[in-house]
Amino acid sequence: MAEEQLVVTSSLKKKIGFFSAILIVMGSAIGVGVFLRSKNVLQNSANNVVWALIVWLIAGFAVITMGIALVEVASGRNDNLGVIGWTKAFSTLSLYKGTKFFMTYLYLPFTYFFMPYYVIVQFQDGIAGFVGYSKVGFGGSTSAPWIYFAIGLALTLWMIFSAGISGRATNIQNWIVTVAKLIPIFVVIILGIIFAVYKGTGKEGFVAGVDDGVTPLWHKITSADLFNKSSSSFLGLTPFLTVFSSLGGIFFAFDGFYVTAGIQSEMKHPEKTPAAIVIGLASMTVLYMLIAVTMTLGGNNGSFYGFGDELNAVKAGWVFGVINILISIGIIGILNGFTAWATRWVEDLVREGEMFVPVRAYRYIKHSQVPWVGATFVLLISLPFMVIFTAIGAYAYFGGGYSTDYGYQIDNLLTFADLMANWMAVFAFAFIATSIIGMLQNRKKHFIAVVEGKHSKWTGYVSVIFILSVMFFLAIDPFISIGLSAAQYVADKTQDNRNGLVGNIATSVLFIIYAAVSFLGAPVERQIAKSNKIKFDRVLSGNICAHEVPEWCPCKLEELKEKAELNDMVLKTFAEAR
Repeated sequence: MAEEQLVVTSSLKKKIGFFSAILIVMGSAIGVGVFLRSKNVLQNSANNVVWALIVWLIAGFAVITMGIALVEVASGRNDNLGVIGWTKAFSTLSLYKGTKFFMTYLYLPFTYFFMPYYVIVQFQDGIAGFVGYSKVGFGGSTSAPWIYFAIGLALTLWMIFSAGISGRATNIQNWIVTVAKLIPIFVVIILGIIFAVYKGTGKEGFVAGVDDGVTPLWHKITSADLFNKSSSSFLGLTPFLTVFSSLGGIFFAFDGFYVTAGIQSEMKHPEKTPAAIVIGLASMTVLYMLIAVTMTLGGNNGSFYGFGDELNAVKAGWVFGVINILISIGIIGILNGFTAWATRWVEDLVREGEMFVPVRAYRYIKHSQVPWVGATFVLLISLPFMVIFTAIGAYAYFGGGYSTDYGYQIDNLLTFADLMANWMAVFAFAFIATSIIGMLQNRKKHFIAVVEGKHSKWTGYVSVIFILSVMFFLAIDPFISIGLSAAQYVADKTQDNRNGLVGNIATSVLFIIYAAVSFLGAPVERQIAKSNKIKFDRVLSGNICAHEVPEWCPCKLEELKEKAELNDMVLKTFAEAR
């Protein structure tokens, strides 16, 4: 079969340079995840720092190999579809459609549901550092969840109508927020080194009033650590299994790096996108490793918030406040890069006949270079999710992952948001793995013209093994854990056991919903297209009157032809499936 080069060009004046693209890779992924995952990884590693660092190394190695393999994958396309385009080029039709439906109807709206809330909570922690409280929130105000919603909506509107519309705005905002987020990274690393050195001296009370507990470095693994029979989680039974849980959490800290491949049409040198991805990922891995080491050795029990306790004890809580405010600004960078991609991938899907839109919107996209239709779509699909899932998270879920000081029901809302975020990262990485599998098959069949990399093959196999292994264990964990937590709840009906059972049920149901939306949308889409095509053909051939279908009156032939063109393109994607 002849090779096909899946490349599109843009007549727009390019606004994003190579170094800026590297910063977008980093800015689109570095947020709060790395700071919060360090303690979880340490706990999952039986509080043994050596074990924890090995897990970080494994995760960094897995992501770097994935980035190297994606260099060859991304070289086969030059459009704004990113991971969606990769699976379209290199995977089966069902996997491509699954990726499209997942990214467009789950990943996109859920990002605007929970990401602004992470901005708010980090900002609250920042204010707390200045006023000397452990947490600052909205107290017992019953409107707290909807205050979060209102702030989140304002942030979403700002992103959609700045980065979502203008590549120049994306670039400017990315430079600002990336600088802001790099400052706390280096400050935390320096503080971690200072605290670790003082702890290593064995001096008592250098941080008065702070109980550091057992220094993780010297925690010896016992038989009790190797098997936790009281665990309500399957992966929590032993540190050998919690490695997969830790890897899933660390993947979340890297999630979003691929948005740079989704705004290639805005880059001055689109062909350098793969290199920008690899360099950005390598830089992130080094920084993440430094953060993990210094936080584990220097923080209070390996916790990011342990720095807050230690800084407050020496009258320097304001430093922790500044760090959190800068982290809050940094999370906005994730929204900035994602929004720049989202509005453009939506319009690319319309251009390829992969999305139904009103004819006027389709006509505008064909003749405009500014993604107003994509921006409108992003807003319209995200707003209902923000309302509905804010209500579900706040009033129909049980918290436990956050302090209740943030405000009424906010613990519930943020714990629910974490659940959404973790599954999103795992699903996104799994779909990326399928495109890498297709790239490996392309080495034999050569159905897509690519730039073959020297190390793409072995890194492709390694990354696929890592990603799909993590996906498998995380997928089966909640279903097995339902049985474990149910047995514990029957034996002892405590609130913690109830919350554990509800959490495992919710996680299992969410996995099923994610899978259903991803893979059941394609048959429905195809049936709608076939049904419309039959009606269009009848109208265009004059075999139907205006009274039968008034909205498809034959006098609107131009509009009808554009509708037929959209449906023909949808059906064509099915017909051309390999």
